[in-house]
Amino acid sequence: MRGFLSAATLAAIAQPTTTSLNVPFAFAFSPRPDFSSNQTPNPQRTRHASSSSDAGIPPRSPPDVLCLGETLWDSLPAGMYLGGAPANVAAHFASLVREGESTGVAVATCLGNDLLGREARRRLERMGVRTEYAQIHGEWETGMAIATIDRNGDASYQFNTPAAWDGLDMNEQLANLLHAHEIDANTTRIFIMGTIAARLQSQHGATSASTLTAVRNKAPEGSVVLDVNLRSPWYEPQHVLELARGGDSSSKDRKKLALLKLNEEELVLIEDWCGFESTHDHGNGLTGSILKNRMKRLAMELHSLRICVTRGEHGAAIWCDGTAESDDVFHEHTGYPIETTKDSDTVGAGDAFLAALVHSLFILEEDPDEALARACALGGYVAGCRGATPSHGDAPLELRRIFQRAKIG
Repeated sequence: MRGFLSAATLAAIAQPTTTSLNVPFAFAFSPRPDFSSNQTPNPQRTRHASSSSDAGIPPRSPPDVLCLGETLWDSLPAGMYLGGAPANVAAHFASLVREGESTGVAVATCLGNDLLGREARRRLERMGVRTEYAQIHGEWETGMAIATIDRNGDASYQFNTPAAWDGLDMNEQLANLLHAHEIDANTTRIFIMGTIAARLQSQHGATSASTLTAVRNKAPEGSVVLDVNLRSPWYEPQHVLELARGGDSSSKDRKKLALLKLNEEELVLIEDWCGFESTHDHGNGLTGSILKNRMKRLAMELHSLRICVTRGEHGAAIWCDGTAESDDVFHEHTGYPIETTKDSDTVGAGDAFLAALVHSLFILEEDPDEALARACALGGYVAGCRGATPSHGDAPLELRRIFQRAKIG
């Protein structure tokens, strides 16, 4: 729905003084916005995104990690929290990195030319996330999602459509970053993307899907992390599989993903889309050798060097392809006890998990079992909190020691 943020609403938004991403805006929606009957934008108005480089940001070394996709505001009962999976991953990653260890993390996203877009950028920057790859849309407003929390703390979402994050372009900055790999190995190591940003494909003039596809196909072998994030009705099986596999149906030399991450429900769905015989009804189908074989089969089908399956409160598992010197690797972790309160929700837990996993595997280059333990610790902490990006410093000491790199084992 275009125009749902009225001038009166924006005037009611209080400017926060905190540096935390996880503090809500005050807001005065009465009633909360209804996205059920979205209007089609006027095609005569400009829709193109402009780069933040227009603001005079000086050249910098490329970030080690680039998170591409949606940045939006989650409208929760307690207020409006900055979110979107790539933004959440970037915020947690920035909190994990130590000085001098990395050139940092940046987001490639598209924001509206509005107060919420400017506040999103401000908060990300104050969390240590680089925003020089953020774009500004000429028409669409910064995204928002109405989140409904069930009794288990799990969220379902209703999005304004189209939103600015549907309009991420393959602009000169992104093209140059991808081209840099051809002339300099010391450039961005990991590109993280999710499936939700491709939700509209080319509908309404959306460009995010084509941009993600271009990055998937042009980035070097083993540099793309794909986070499967299925939000009904915003996905088509064919599009999800194409993004995972890369290339097109005629490609003989598709580049492999660095990592494919999905949860247990998404594992079952994607196995079905690939035509695999289901084994999820077996009592031990999510553990041990049966799970290992399921993950290996799917990784081979979707051209991924690694695959990680999250299992909620029961932890996660990771499978890594073998090399000429070693066999493939499979590890499981049962997770850590989660301390919950009446205000707890699971929003952002998977994003925190992914940030810790990527940091450990690809920046610290730790073994998969150690990376999995760190990821489970940070994801478990966030699952017991309210909002997607609670301060790492507030975590229980025993978990903080794990995800902040005390020696494990």
